[in-house]
Amino acid sequence: MKVKVFTDVTTFIPEELAKEYDIGFVELYLMINDKAHKETTVDRENFINKVKDMDPYPTTSLANANDYLEAFQKALNDGYDHVFHIGLSLNLSNSLSTANIAAKKLKKGQVTVYDSRIMGACEGIMALTASRLFKKGKSVEEVVKYLDGLDDKIYGAGLSYSFDVLFKTGRVKKGAAISVISSVMKLKPLFELNFEKGLISLGGGKGFKGAIKKIMENIQEKTDSETEHILILSDALSPDLMNTMEEEIKKIRKIKEVHYWPISVIAAHTLGKGAVTAVLGPSWEI
Repeated sequence: MKVKVFTDVTTFIPEELAKEYDIGFVELYLMINDKAHKETTVDRENFINKVKDMDPYPTTSLANANDYLEAFQKALNDGYDHVFHIGLSLNLSNSLSTANIAAKKLKKGQVTVYDSRIMGACEGIMALTASRLFKKGKSVEEVVKYLDGLDDKIYGAGLSYSFDVLFKTGRVKKGAAISVISSVMKLKPLFELNFEKGLISLGGGKGFKGAIKKIMENIQEKTDSETEHILILSDALSPDLMNTMEEEIKKIRKIKEVHYWPISVIAAHTLGKGAVTAVLGPSWEI
């Protein structure tokens, strides 16, 4: 059976890798000055540099059911027997529900919509793994079972530059106390990519040094010291901080390969310029 894998641009999967593994994307939208822009049409570097000072602050919008339907139908028309869509966690977005609406408009059994329960490069590993498994002749049921078993094999965490950006998106509710404390203590927001909740706060670290130290403590607690991992690093125009993160992770974990996947425009909208994420997991080359 010939299967086409779809996922979100928020997986951070680079274009060349997506092409190699024949992965399609259904994009979300950025609303800038009340005008909708597909995320890949927005100049990434320019947006990241300017987003903090945009007024009104941009918002995000889901792809509509027709966006999914057109993408899925085209794949089927192009000779694929089945579409397998791996979507952003329902704890973070309703895009999966929209994908399900589109799937119901096609013949029963032509589309599988799978909740990754996660986001970012964690979800990206799952999409690449699924594509690899389908190319090896695995069935939909076998791929679903394998992906379900990745929860304790993938771990992701990161830091943002400032609580101010998170306040603007509404991810963190602004209050006087945290505003003053975060400013005076120069706290950097920490977060974890979590299979139960999608995205959770790890509090704040004092400066970049303190933030990275906290992330290392979480990696030590939640990953296996004997496992040889791949490491996926992503940044929003902060290469030096990303390199520091890589150096520190290599001190505490066995790393087989390192990959660099830029943070997507949609993610940068939430995390802001300077954000860095690190994901440890198994290779998709299974």
